[in-house]
Amino acid sequence: MNTRTYTAFTDGACLNNGNILARGGWGAVIRNADGETLEIAGPLDDGQHPTNQRAELTAAIEALKSVKNQSLVTLISSSNVFKGITEWLPGWKSKGWRKSDKKPVENADLWQKLDVLLNQHQVSAQSAKEHSGHPDNERADALAARAAEFQKASRRRLPKTEVVVA
Repeated sequence: MNTRTYTAFTDGACLNNGNILARGGWGAVIRNADGETLEIAGPLDDGQHPTNQRAELTAAIEALKSVKNQSLVTLISSSNVFKGITEWLPGWKSKGWRKSDKKPVENADLWQKLDVLLNQHQVSAQSAKEHSGHPDNERADALAARAAEFQKASRRRLPKTEVVVA
């Protein structure tokens, strides 16, 4: 059996972040090795106060959840999610989900969900340079912003695009 390979660009958005009127959304663009693309997005509706951090984490979680079988996944996300995956998670887990200052990890519920999904796939995390002009990164940002603004989920499959060389 061949292992499937995916690249997932994720982003979160939170309108009025830190405000009582905050509305959050997440977006992801997941592309397989054949060039087929899945775009997914949704509002933050987990009953917690929406923040940009929760939106970023939810985007990574939902992207990995959308990959059904054990796969190789390159997850391209915010620098905070990247550092959490590559640097902080092992320490937090060994300290009972506490930081080095003994305070609880913020959004531990989402980090724990992400940790489970990371163990279901072979994940290589990368940090996205925000608004760097990469089309898939920009698309994930737009999906997240739209989900935050309109508080509606979306899911769209796009066929592989043919590249014509002249």
